[in-house]
Amino acid sequence: MILREYQIAAIANLRAQYAAGRKSPCLVMPTGSGKTPTAAEIIRSALSRGRTVGFLAGRLELLDQAVRKLRDAGVADVRVIQAENDTGSSSPVFVASAQTLASKRWQGQLPPADFLVMDECQHGKARTWNEIAAHYPVRLGLTATPERGDGACMGDVFDALVVGSTVTELTALGYLVPCRVYAPVVVLDSHTIAMEPVEAYQRHCPGTKCIVFAATVEHASKLAEAFRARGVTCEHVSGSMRERPSVIARFIAGEFRVLVNVAILIEGFDDPAIASAILARRFSHAGGYLQAIGRILRPFPGKSLATVVDLCGSALVHGTPDLERTYSLEGKAISSSDRLAIRQCPGCGGVFS
Repeated sequence: MILREYQIAAIANLRAQYAAGRKSPCLVMPTGSGKTPTAAEIIRSALSRGRTVGFLAGRLELLDQAVRKLRDAGVADVRVIQAENDTGSSSPVFVASAQTLASKRWQGQLPPADFLVMDECQHGKARTWNEIAAHYPVRLGLTATPERGDGACMGDVFDALVVGSTVTELTALGYLVPCRVYAPVVVLDSHTIAMEPVEAYQRHCPGTKCIVFAATVEHASKLAEAFRARGVTCEHVSGSMRERPSVIARFIAGEFRVLVNVAILIEGFDDPAIASAILARRFSHAGGYLQAIGRILRPFPGKSLATVVDLCGSALVHGTPDLERTYSLEGKAISSSDRLAIRQCPGCGGVFS
């Protein structure tokens, strides 16, 4: 696989950090930038020097996706540790989820590795992640948003930040599509939305493949019913649903147009055909907001624009996806340097630079 120029530059910057004595840098690259292929090249380099590598996936349900992406990128000999299953124990690379390695089975006997790659490392301050990471001498974090769900920074987990690319850069290069954002004129109170999501869909992004972010399981179920009542094919998923994988698979296959979710599709979900997102809940912190919007920015045949309909005003707080941002391991994790450059159309509610 041929890496893009910004991926090559990111690897060079990471190597400079390790050469300077850093043991745990964090690579920040937007959703859709190719973090896993970049990590695969780093893993191949480590393997060529006789090192063993671990790859820590964010959630158990993202494990298969991580294995597939690594193999697509050329890292084929992989040990997969998934729940009670452990295949390929002689492989120099293992892939596992934090949930699996935190289970009783692995306490005190974590799989050996010289180097640990932590995907979706914004979870890295969680106790289980810290306990796992402490067993590995050299680490690499991968994320689009170096900020915990509660807005905290990650300076106690990582010792350097490398920003490999930005949404603006990748959009200009054609690796992401431009994004149009609609929002109310003010930030609304919790549990208040500017209009019903089905109305927002039919007004701003009708007919598109769409994901909707709901506040609660009950909220998601009611929204799905409302979409179907208006003739829009729709399903919903939540963490408690056993049939969640099959519903998501049918959505990716194009069997219905709208998928409502409760915190399931915020990160690690890839379906480039999705062209719109409706935010029917508030995002208190920039990390979750940017992760959610990132789901719809990948290019796809016939897709020249992505649409975000923000029903609560999160965009007025966190800005448009292409806003230039500053990342830090101390103090405020994600901040916007040109916050005053955001404007809003008083007619349609469009938010733009």
